[in-house]
Amino acid sequence: MSSLTLALPTVRPNASTEFDYVLSTDGRTVSTHGSAPLALLPKADALVLVVPSRMLSWHPVRLPPLAANRLRAALDGMLEEHLLDDPAQLAYALVPERLTSGDTLVAVFDKAWMRAVLELFDQANRPATRVVAQMCPAMSEDADLLVHVVGTVHDAALLLCESGGVRCLPLASAQVVLAGRMAGSEKVIARAEPAVAELAEQVLGRAVAVQTKAQSLIEAAQIPWDLTQFELSLSGHGRMTRRWRQRAQTLWHAPQLRAARWGLAGLLLVNLIGLNAWAWKLDAAAQDKQGQIRAMFVNAFPKVQTVVDAPLQMQRELLRLRQARGGLAGDDMEAILSALGSALPDASHASALEFAPGQLTARGIDLSDTAFEALRVKLAALGYTAQRETDRLLVRMDKRS
Repeated sequence: MSSLTLALPTVRPNASTEFDYVLSTDGRTVSTHGSAPLALLPKADALVLVVPSRMLSWHPVRLPPLAANRLRAALDGMLEEHLLDDPAQLAYALVPERLTSGDTLVAVFDKAWMRAVLELFDQANRPATRVVAQMCPAMSEDADLLVHVVGTVHDAALLLCESGGVRCLPLASAQVVLAGRMAGSEKVIARAEPAVAELAEQVLGRAVAVQTKAQSLIEAAQIPWDLTQFELSLSGHGRMTRRWRQRAQTLWHAPQLRAARWGLAGLLLVNLIGLNAWAWKLDAAAQDKQGQIRAMFVNAFPKVQTVVDAPLQMQRELLRLRQARGGLAGDDMEAILSALGSALPDASHASALEFAPGQLTARGIDLSDTAFEALRVKLAALGYTAQRETDRLLVRMDKRS
């Protein structure tokens, strides 16, 4: 399977940014290499992005036994005092192998920068397969310290790779940082890119192995773990989330979609105006109905001066008229007794009756389930409800009727 390995810049790349690349047919040897913008990069089965060491910082932490969904928040708390930026603006990646002390190394880098990189390649339909560090701790089992000089003669950088992390320093500070270590008992491997090999030998005071940038990229591609973890995961879900975010940003900002944005805004505005007009029409119709009911009530009962709830007030006025003329209301005792007497079987009699406002309780009526159901149906037809509780039969007016 062919693989294309790219060296990422330290600034946010765009479509015109030129990337140093290596194309390999087997993932281990250099087939071709060069520098090209995104549109002209060779095609390959896998795309590996290499993050420069100066974009990463390394921190040892003692991980608590937490679930994966709570680990990110725990890392924020443990690293907050060691970071210069707000933890919310940073991304974390855990090194799988633990240190001899039992701690875990955490690589920290700028989240917005990495998100912009991933979205750039997603937008070009060249999604990244893996994202790896330029150098990671303990890259060589044959040495305690790996020294690698990169850059140009005027801007040379010293990469110090050891078990506790990778540091990126100006080459001029090498003698101070490495005092006693290069000639000590530690096993040291010294390497340099061709452009700075001679300068590296002068500063380090020892011979260095020359390693081209293409060879360094191939070596970085062999790192078995990925920097994109937690919210930057390159899993299907993470890639889908980035694509939706990218499409939303395109819809919102792309000049060629300006007409579509105006059309969508106009459609939403028309719908909003239409919904408000429809709501106003319904409200006007409801107020008109209420006005008709109020006018009907005032015409029927002109003595009522203030109308608050016309249906309720009308019911009360009708009740007063019925009582004034000696009529019975539906919830009077006589009315409920009459309804119960007409619904009970002929052989059934009550041993005691109790009346509370709107409810009649009859005791001593023994009915089978079938007889009670027939009684309930007859009372419902008359506008009453029946409820049985042990030896009591409760009858009251159905307020819904």
